[in-house]
Amino acid sequence: MKNKLYILLGIIFILLIFKLGNWGLTESSEARYAEIAREMVISGDYINPTLLGIKHLHKPPVTYYLTALGYKIFGINEFGARFFMQLGLVLQLVLVFKISLQLFKSEKIAVAALLIYFSFPITVIAVRTLTTDAYLTTFILASIYFWLQYKTHLKPYNLYLFYFFLGLIFETKGPVGFMIPVTFVITYKILHKNKIEANIHQFLGFILFLLVSAAWYLIVMYKNDGLFDYFINNQLVERISENNFKRGKPIWYYIFLMPLVGMPWLFYFIFYFKKNIKTILKQKKTDFLLIITFLTLFILLSISTSKLILYVLPLYFILAIFSARYLSLCSEKTMKSISNFYYVLIITVTAALFIASFLNIELTINRFYSFLVFVFFGIIASLLKTKILNTNFLKPAFLGVVFIVSIIISSDFIFKENELKINSVKPLAEFIKNNSQIENEVVVYNYLLPSLSFYLNKDITTINHGKYTTEREVQFETNDQWKKHLINYFENSERERLLKLASDKPIFLIKRKKDIFPDTLNILAKKLNHKKNFDKFEVYY
Repeated sequence: MKNKLYILLGIIFILLIFKLGNWGLTESSEARYAEIAREMVISGDYINPTLLGIKHLHKPPVTYYLTALGYKIFGINEFGARFFMQLGLVLQLVLVFKISLQLFKSEKIAVAALLIYFSFPITVIAVRTLTTDAYLTTFILASIYFWLQYKTHLKPYNLYLFYFFLGLIFETKGPVGFMIPVTFVITYKILHKNKIEANIHQFLGFILFLLVSAAWYLIVMYKNDGLFDYFINNQLVERISENNFKRGKPIWYYIFLMPLVGMPWLFYFIFYFKKNIKTILKQKKTDFLLIITFLTLFILLSISTSKLILYVLPLYFILAIFSARYLSLCSEKTMKSISNFYYVLIITVTAALFIASFLNIELTINRFYSFLVFVFFGIIASLLKTKILNTNFLKPAFLGVVFIVSIIISSDFIFKENELKINSVKPLAEFIKNNSQIENEVVVYNYLLPSLSFYLNKDITTINHGKYTTEREVQFETNDQWKKHLINYFENSERERLLKLASDKPIFLIKRKKDIFPDTLNILAKKLNHKKNFDKFEVYY
């Protein structure tokens, strides 16, 4: 089984990195992380992350460091930015397998959990654009696995690894990342009636956690007065209680969206829970442990003001394990219905892609390629459906993997041909490069476009006219150098500087189509001879 598992993981990794740098960085999150890491590499300052030349101390730096390492190995490009997330997903699959094996002592259930976890759309979404969530989930799973290993084998090195990964969680997302492993450990101890341990290894492990988790925070707070209050009030309390980051969603947000990025397994999790609720509550064993962990984080995330769908990614390993358990217990008829569902889904999605290539829609779809995808995955799905017996409960899980692989392969090429549609401004940056004969200034009106700086490899100027993303936090700047590339339109002197900037050298002035230039910029735009449209953007030059 191990050799087959390694081969499977190798194939998955190759599929994940295939054409990984094929499409441009997407705004805004991916472009922001990628540009911060680029500025780190260029400046050599790995303590104070900057975005467009201004300190950006919103998050701890692990994601930036891993991205910067990708740049060092593969160059400053999209592939380098995304590479380690793919490796992170493969590690997540290994950890889901090992956690499942540890909990249920069944290789088949563990393999099914691995396959199901990979077949969730959300797990793939999390690694196709650069964010912290893929790394955070990897560290959370690692901490849970090494905790289970320690409780089983009582080897101290597993305890140290548990504390080490807790430290990495803190250096990736701050204290909010602790919720799953801490809930899991506390519930585990209560269910197994474990006493609080007090020994040298626990003490040293906790010291290791403090060293790993606090290292960057202590250094950066020492160098930036007032940063402690900023972390507590702005980045922790306000994220939970206020909508300062425009991520406010209703309390039912995750109830509605989680099934869409976890279909169809989320429904089978509900069936399993409904069927076994009395046993689970009575025995209070492994199932109960996982459910309490799931519900605790789900409730906390739902009542929090700040919500993004990827915040619930760490919950899906629990859904994968429950789905694998359900498959191992369900009837042949149920397994057949799940297999049929996936078979129809694969044929429908790939056929729809091919049909869409004939239609007059906004997306550009290569007809020949979409036909190959339809035929290839149709054949693979048909072979799996007919050759694997319905009594083999891994059959639906394998079909789920075929479905998600068809999505990965299709999206890689669709994204490349529709970069502007997926919110990448790479074509716009290439246009500026091709039309720049001498040194010029790139000015963006009332919108933050970090990927422009990434692709042009130069500083760009942002005009702040009230858009919340352009209102940068400059309280930690030690000089006025940041003002050179941030213009406050509300100040008369800054508007004059803008006009002077345009007279000193050629400029490219960029705005979103839905925005309306104020008077000063209208005057400036009329002086520029050319205009080019790029989907949501207009470029004056």
